[in-house]
Amino acid sequence: MKKYKIGVIGAGAIAQACHIPGYVEAKNCELTAVAEPDAKVLAGVRDRGWQFEREYSDYKKMLEAESLDVVSICAPNKFHAEIAVDCLNAGCDLLLEKPIALTLEEAKRIEEAARLTKRRVMVGFSHRFNELNRAAKDALECGKIGKPYMIRVRFAHSGPWPGWAKTDWFYNQKISGGGALLDMAVHAFDLCQWYQGPIQSVSAQVATLRKDIPVDDNVIALLEFGNECLGYIDCGWTSPAGFVGVEIMADNGCITVDYGKSTATMCCGSCAPDGSHELVEATLAEGYKREPWEAEMDYFTGALDSGQDFTPGVAEGIDTLRLVLAAYESSREGRSVAIDREAQASGAASSH
Repeated sequence: MKKYKIGVIGAGAIAQACHIPGYVEAKNCELTAVAEPDAKVLAGVRDRGWQFEREYSDYKKMLEAESLDVVSICAPNKFHAEIAVDCLNAGCDLLLEKPIALTLEEAKRIEEAARLTKRRVMVGFSHRFNELNRAAKDALECGKIGKPYMIRVRFAHSGPWPGWAKTDWFYNQKISGGGALLDMAVHAFDLCQWYQGPIQSVSAQVATLRKDIPVDDNVIALLEFGNECLGYIDCGWTSPAGFVGVEIMADNGCITVDYGKSTATMCCGSCAPDGSHELVEATLAEGYKREPWEAEMDYFTGALDSGQDFTPGVAEGIDTLRLVLAAYESSREGRSVAIDREAQASGAASSH
């Protein structure tokens, strides 16, 4: 069995919660090198018992010194594009955390570098690997509730810092590029398209409602998938409680993916205007055999030998970034923004 030499750039929260343990579990991977400029964060990796063969404070020096097969990019958003292009040019396949970049111009540079080097890139949309979402998508594709006319997604918690992130870079506009929209709603946009197909327009309100930070802490977005389906996204960093998950309404019923209860359920039947109803409920999935991050890493490491493109890849990363940028534009200008997938716009993400 080939042993892939693994490099990790950025050793913070997502690297420690997802990437590094995923590589440790994989029989075909070895922890070769890690690059992290913050000595305390790097010490936290060692404290967890993970040992890389070599450690670096500068990822460029790591790429010069090492011959790596695969690199996970877990650095803050601002650095995604530069690091990704450098790693691709060094001959590495990539697992790149979302968002793919902060501008479409940057994302296109990643796409071009991958094409020229013939290397593969996976973008870390981990919610696609949630077993509840997979069960719901299977039921939807089998036509069990008919044709969807509404999809609603709510992803919310009390914020990445303190308690999750190892530093407060999420709240630094110059490094993060934006707030809850780039951190939380980026997943929601990706899931909506994964479930229902291309979004044609976005109308959004992006705001900083509660936290004393220079980036957004809440976003609401209305989506159009065409003439027969709408969508609604509610994401934020100010929620101590409440529903988190996905609801899909269709002609013959609905599917609810409840992250808090760890269930995916389906309800079919009819509700009459007089209040009478005939409903049948079924459980599609309950609990987790594997946590979503485990499933994501199992897929990625298992696909290394295949030579096939990873899914989600660069194209999905660009599609979702385009939606994020449209949401910021909509909020700034107070209008609905049509999604032009042929445009080569390079607007940067912004909190207002």
